[in-house]
Amino acid sequence: MARSDWKRPDEFSAPENRRRVALELSYDGRAFNGWQSQNNALSVQDTLKEAVEKLIGDRNVEIVGSGRTDSGVHAYGQVAHAEFDSCDIPATAFHYGLNSHLPMTVRIRRSWDVKPSFHARYSAMAREYRYFTRSGDIHDSFTEGLVAHIKEFPDIDLLNSYARQVVGTHDFTTFASARDICPSKVRDIYESEFSWTQSVYGEKVLAYRICGNAFLYHMVRSLVGTMLEMGLAGKDESEFASALQARDRSRAGKTASPSGLYLWRVSYDPVEYQWFEDEYGKK
Repeated sequence: MARSDWKRPDEFSAPENRRRVALELSYDGRAFNGWQSQNNALSVQDTLKEAVEKLIGDRNVEIVGSGRTDSGVHAYGQVAHAEFDSCDIPATAFHYGLNSHLPMTVRIRRSWDVKPSFHARYSAMAREYRYFTRSGDIHDSFTEGLVAHIKEFPDIDLLNSYARQVVGTHDFTTFASARDICPSKVRDIYESEFSWTQSVYGEKVLAYRICGNAFLYHMVRSLVGTMLEMGLAGKDESEFASALQARDRSRAGKTASPSGLYLWRVSYDPVEYQWFEDEYGKK
């Protein structure tokens, strides 16, 4: 779809006398009940807000992330902005200062000043997720909850025949949780690919990379679970394409575990995926 069709507010700038600082952070999802602030559970958003308040004082702090991650889902490159009543603390102080106030399960990778018009969620042009899976016997005690586990790997060429079907503009109703409240299930997917990688312990790991403008609730985990299930059953790529086109949740396989999923990167560069806009935006 054209970027002009993305359902985003027309105005999301910071009010006058308010400042925004962008934060790139990583976190271990096992320690939190998801990104979003909650009344009776520990969230990344609340943990980050408390750390900002400790660093700069009570300045009416608001934390906004590029997107939500569920309980048990990790982030390597989540981006958030902290908005607060103006102060003169340098942006670099957030990078170093916040890490001294945060638990080791959350780390600020970098921090920088942004214009009042920057918004961590609405300014994002692309979000990349990665999903990591291992197979066979579990040989160590270090990756539990950080890499998903299956009995055996499907054929990677077959998996990539499914993955290629995902690229483009599609209605992803089949792969959206029943709890998803978005009125439109149409999303733009720029990249979708399986590849082999290796853990730090030398273990063979199957990695799935997907990048798009936005994602539905449980969409990535549902896609991964379905592709792995179909791959192990040896189903033809046409069967996956049929499931996608059916817009029928009952056609999806089992939703994959949250343990292997990472919000890997968020792009704010309008040029990076301009090729997709040129090819698909006019359709």
